[in-house]
Amino acid sequence: MNKSAILAAMLILASSSAYAYENSYAGYSVKDGQPYYKLEAKKVYAYTNISSKKVYQNEEDLKNTAVNIVNYYTAEDMEQILGEKFSTAYFDAEYEKLALLERSQLNPKTVPAPLLELDKYAEHDSNGNLTIQSKVLKEKLEKLTPLIKTGKIAGKKAITISYLYKQGDVLVKIDTSLVSANDRLYLLSTVNTDQDLYAPKKDEKDADADIDDINTDEESDENDEAKTEPKSAASAKEEMEKALEVENVFVRDVPAETMQRFDKAHTDLLKGFKAFAPTSTPKAIGFTDAAAGKSVQLPDDWFYGQLNLKYKDKGTFYLTLASSMKEMQEIAANTDYDSVYSVLAIPQADPEYQKKVTELYSSGARNVLQHWNHLLITASVDNITDAEIKELLSTPVANRLAVESFISEGLQRMKGFSNEYFALKDYKTNFDFTQEKALIGINADTDLLKNFAYNNKILLSCNQKAATAMLFIKKTDAETEKALEQQLNEWHF
Repeated sequence: MNKSAILAAMLILASSSAYAYENSYAGYSVKDGQPYYKLEAKKVYAYTNISSKKVYQNEEDLKNTAVNIVNYYTAEDMEQILGEKFSTAYFDAEYEKLALLERSQLNPKTVPAPLLELDKYAEHDSNGNLTIQSKVLKEKLEKLTPLIKTGKIAGKKAITISYLYKQGDVLVKIDTSLVSANDRLYLLSTVNTDQDLYAPKKDEKDADADIDDINTDEESDENDEAKTEPKSAASAKEEMEKALEVENVFVRDVPAETMQRFDKAHTDLLKGFKAFAPTSTPKAIGFTDAAAGKSVQLPDDWFYGQLNLKYKDKGTFYLTLASSMKEMQEIAANTDYDSVYSVLAIPQADPEYQKKVTELYSSGARNVLQHWNHLLITASVDNITDAEIKELLSTPVANRLAVESFISEGLQRMKGFSNEYFALKDYKTNFDFTQEKALIGINADTDLLKNFAYNNKILLSCNQKAATAMLFIKKTDAETEKALEQQLNEWHF
């Protein structure tokens, strides 16, 4: 083999593994292509099919963004879900059974098919797994008729469940393919949307505007009375649910090019998915901020979501949010949605409106704070060309005094201002300015709604090339892994 052939082979091998997410413990990798948004937890990885490099090259692409989601389940997980032993051989047998029904043009639901009961996956707490069949979406999908089919996609045996529906003015298609390898089950889901097909036409909007223009004063008075007429919580809930209603859409009613785009997005997911023998070491959940040059390993039950935007000729911006998956699920489970509907039912002109809104805010905030112990937010940008940053570093002593005075004065004023919602109890600051970098550190103790005490750590730093910020909020009496705190203390240049 000549040198050019060897070089070509090496390039092919390199490109095949480039920009791929890998979870060796889960036994799979997937080509994500440097997505502009991604979310990772212990047993789920989600990402957009638009790369960070393309987001601002053509903003029209954002309207057609698909979200891909990979969930995995061990044999032990599946045994809990199915109530019987699971293996890849079990999956293959179920696949063949459903394929036979399909060839016979029989409804797959005519025989028991435990693998297709996706609501059981949502009910199963598999430590960090989030599925399409969440509580809210599950109620919507139950009203729809899924299309179930078998077949090989990108060489993989796949049982695919598809939903095509309209919600408001948006067309949505959800494809979930079940595949198995090494006695594990993988759910590969793609959520596609189209915002053009059912969008109100321009002439429809103009017609509505014309009708509004010819309203008489008498009609306006009647409309005002209608707006102030009290509604029941049930009617407000009905209006909200009507806005979120879903209805089946037939493939024949959707343009062929739209369906082709939907199908391609899901096929690309399966093409980029590769299963392999899992390792015995669990994958640590963590994220990297390339602009700051920092990586953080998170506690086992945490998740993170990261936005990654590459501005043309202006550098890269990273925004990352991380917290406990369990805490977020507890907040969602304990949210009183009926109270929200009750407040929505009150006209704004009603004297009770503001009082009820305040009570709702207070009760909702208390629910959040009762279950929420940690929140981490980081933001960074590289390729800085701002003249003000250069000036900040050029005269470090003078600028440190100015910045320190400004921040200390602001914190002192904030400490003197307190109410039943927020109080700054105490704070410490740290300032380190040189011609190479600048660091601002703030450690503050706050009380929220009087009963919830939090410690807040803020680090702001910059050098000649990049700037970064970190905010870590933790409940004072909550335990935090020392390894995490150590990593966050070092989040600066």
